[in-house]
Amino acid sequence: MASILPPAERRSVVLVATYAALSLLLLVIGDHLPVSWMRGVGAFVFEPLDRFVLSGDRLFAAWRENGALHQRLTLLEIENSKLRTAGAENRELRARLGLPEWHGLSLKAVEVVALSDEPTPTAATLSAGADLGVKPGDALVTSDGLVGRVTEVWARGSRAALLTDPNLAVACEIETTGVNGVLRFSPSPTPRLLLSAVPLADTIRVGEDVMTSDLSLRFARGIPVGRVVRIRRDATGLMQEVEVRPRAMLSRLRHAFVVPGPVSASDGSLPRPRTEFEPVRTVVLPAPPGPSAVKAAAPATAKPATATPARADTTSGGRR
Repeated sequence: MASILPPAERRSVVLVATYAALSLLLLVIGDHLPVSWMRGVGAFVFEPLDRFVLSGDRLFAAWRENGALHQRLTLLEIENSKLRTAGAENRELRARLGLPEWHGLSLKAVEVVALSDEPTPTAATLSAGADLGVKPGDALVTSDGLVGRVTEVWARGSRAALLTDPNLAVACEIETTGVNGVLRFSPSPTPRLLLSAVPLADTIRVGEDVMTSDLSLRFARGIPVGRVVRIRRDATGLMQEVEVRPRAMLSRLRHAFVVPGPVSASDGSLPRPRTEFEPVRTVVLPAPPGPSAVKAAAPATAKPATATPARADTTSGGRR
């Protein structure tokens, strides 16, 4: 056979026979080989190559991330410069108009001790109470947005109703268009937040942000609440039913902030709370009349009326 096959094919036959013999040998003694020792030798041999490849990959990833961060930093610097210019112009204009400066609200950091109800929590127990100035009616917010409202206060703790509480209603508006509605939680047929009382003529788009409106007497204006995810007609067909996804993860609350609510005035009314980015509205009252105006008006008031009753009725009737 060796004389019949050419040299190239004879080498192939020898290699195949060698590989077959090695395979049989490994099958027989494979279980008795020092696998850990062989792994150690392989790790020692290929470790420099692994380090070289990983270093190159990390260097490329760092270079790419550095470029993205540099671009973002440039955009943020430009935006920050625009905001500083706008802030300076705003202060100058408010000074010329005689309007007061902007003011802020104090935030009290609290820890969420427990969440009530599952799978959708409707209430949260807070670690702060009357000892830290928490009062019923205060708003509960996180860095993402509105979470709920404090309903019960104890000496060293409190309880807040979350947005998922069906008894909690929040007056909200669409950030871009200013469309107003009332946000409530609907547990059926599927748990969801719905912005109701929205006419069909109002334009709302999916993806727009929802925040507390100026019509709310319990929450400050401009607190982010959620984002529009679905729009449909309600059961009556006369209004829009807007589904809103909350910005804050209500099932993963750990820390939050308490925002002071409205303070009752002397006449018993509840003024609307304000946020730090909302200026105070001023009302200009007319100046009281001077002494000369009072003296001039005195003879007119003291002069007896000379009109007849019929003429007086005609005059009064004309004024109505």
